[in-house]
Amino acid sequence: MDLGVKGKAYAIVGGVAGMGLETARLLAGEGASVALIGRNRERGEPRAHQMSEETGADVRMFAGDGTVKGSLDTAINAAAEAFGGLDGLCVTAGTMQTRKTLLDLDDDTWEEYFQAHVMVTVRACRAALPHLIARGGGTIVNTAAYSIRAMKPPLLGYATMKSAIAAITKNIALTYGAQKVRANTVCPGFIASESAHTVMKMAADKYGLPPLEAISKAMVDDWKMNVALGRVGYVEEIAELFAFLLSPRAGYTTGAEINCDGGTQF
Repeated sequence: MDLGVKGKAYAIVGGVAGMGLETARLLAGEGASVALIGRNRERGEPRAHQMSEETGADVRMFAGDGTVKGSLDTAINAAAEAFGGLDGLCVTAGTMQTRKTLLDLDDDTWEEYFQAHVMVTVRACRAALPHLIARGGGTIVNTAAYSIRAMKPPLLGYATMKSAIAAITKNIALTYGAQKVRANTVCPGFIASESAHTVMKMAADKYGLPPLEAISKAMVDDWKMNVALGRVGYVEEIAELFAFLLSPRAGYTTGAEINCDGGTQF
């Protein structure tokens, strides 16, 4: 399917790895200009260069840390200037961090979660929105988690912040729809991304299986995740949904919260 993104420009916060990197690859392959935004310039710049060579698209890395005030403003403004504007933003940053229940979560840990999830999304959207509006409209895709609908005790901090991201995105859709800005939330399940390599190796060692088979078994047996497809997700599967929502093909989809979790009861 032609996504209709040729000649458009997108910023991917968290774009130097995992779901963000694969989303960037799909968009670049369709002829879009893409800004990979992340903290690790040493990892991001070679990946941007390689992607640009592979696709022929204009792919650049811009250093930005969403937990630091003003950092994403600088990165996103630089990307918009380099590309002559922005047509879309995708925010995939935000790790699970500590697995703790309420009585074990101190104020410092709550603040870490707040900065790493909510404020990264807020700062990215706040920086990108003026550029999207100036373009005559654009798209935003933010990342929550399926666990906002399937609460698990040790994921309280994570799920709370991801719930806030879903609320923020819905508000953006309602507030800026008249200016032709669409905003949607994707709620992934467990995805076998770069950040999951450590836990995948632990599962492989435990079960004596290849990593993908082992982590799928752990998901069912250890974590009690009742997933209809019986396996974890792959970054390509999430990236395809992100790319579609960012594209004109999803032109009448806004304010949605879309599970991409292999099928749960929620």
